[in-house]
Amino acid sequence: MNYENWFDRDENKTLLAICARKMIRGTGIAGIIWGLINIVLGVVAMHLSMLNVGVLVLGLLMLGAGIQALRRPTLGVLLAGTVVTALLFAWNLAITILNAQVTGTFVPQGLIFPLIIMVGFITSYRRLKHLEGLIAAVRPEDIRNTKKVCKTLLKKKLKNEPAVIQANGRACRAQLMIDKAFFINRMMLRAFVASKDEIRSVIVKPDAKRLEMNVRHPLGKLKYRFDKKNSEKLKNWLSAAAPPAEAQSQGS
Repeated sequence: MNYENWFDRDENKTLLAICARKMIRGTGIAGIIWGLINIVLGVVAMHLSMLNVGVLVLGLLMLGAGIQALRRPTLGVLLAGTVVTALLFAWNLAITILNAQVTGTFVPQGLIFPLIIMVGFITSYRRLKHLEGLIAAVRPEDIRNTKKVCKTLLKKKLKNEPAVIQANGRACRAQLMIDKAFFINRMMLRAFVASKDEIRSVIVKPDAKRLEMNVRHPLGKLKYRFDKKNSEKLKNWLSAAAPPAEAQSQGS
């Protein structure tokens, strides 16, 4: 998909990889829950037919993939979980067809949840597969440092921080610095750094009382709206001139 060219900078690539790892961990939690559900269903259904040991085995594989995604979030682990969700859907489809042959009635309701889980995993994998190299190359110290920065930003009180803004619905927060800004959402599934000019380029109506940003992110479009107070903070930051280089060097 098309995205803002500033996402190709190293700092944004690192943030992108960290966010992708967070997304994989999210699918890991879903995988653990889905695995446990199928383990329980397999144990309960085994007294009806030993064929149901298959769903028990697949549930165990799903549980293992979910745990591994939390321990080591890589694209390979996500792919393994995606394959297992597809097998679980195929299993449920086969059981539904067999039951229909016995009863003469096809009941598709039992396929809805397995289908949703499978589609969710496939969508996540397709969205992240082009980031395999970035995810594998991100350094542990970068992950730790970014987490510290994000936690500090999310804990700040908006009333006391003129250089911190927040979008409506707490969709994201941003730290406004001298010549660039750091944006992150609450769940740390999206984060990026952009300069003043780059922020100006994604504001829909710069003269509006309530600003709106539309960002073409590599993981999907972002739309942030700001109330009047936060819009004023953003406008003041955008209109402020950067200090001369001499003043910056003396201050440092």
